[in-house]
Amino acid sequence: MSERKLNEWRIYLQMIGKKQVWKNRQMIRMMEQEFHIEKEMWTDQDLKKASRALFVFPDVETFLSETGWEKDNPEYSSETYLTSERICRWVDGKLIYFSRLMWEEDKI
Repeated sequence: MSERKLNEWRIYLQMIGKKQVWKNRQMIRMMEQEFHIEKEMWTDQDLKKASRALFVFPDVETFLSETGWEKDNPEYSSETYLTSERICRWVDGKLIYFSRLMWEEDKI
């Protein structure tokens, strides 16, 4: 990386704060790796939209009871199905549900 790019990056980090950049980079990485949502450029609006479509549950049973998923989709409510189809993913010991419907319909 050129010295100019490094200086631009340092200035950028000072302006917006290092913690926010780290949090955003973690969110982007999770969206891309766990839910296969890939964008060429993530905007602040994209990050806000993603955060509104993500829900955290301690386990599959809680997810099923709180969302009504099992009642609406009884044949698609096994942990294996939910994780293999990337509806839910285990991240840091928590079950993360990504609502593609909310992601696709969300308008900021």
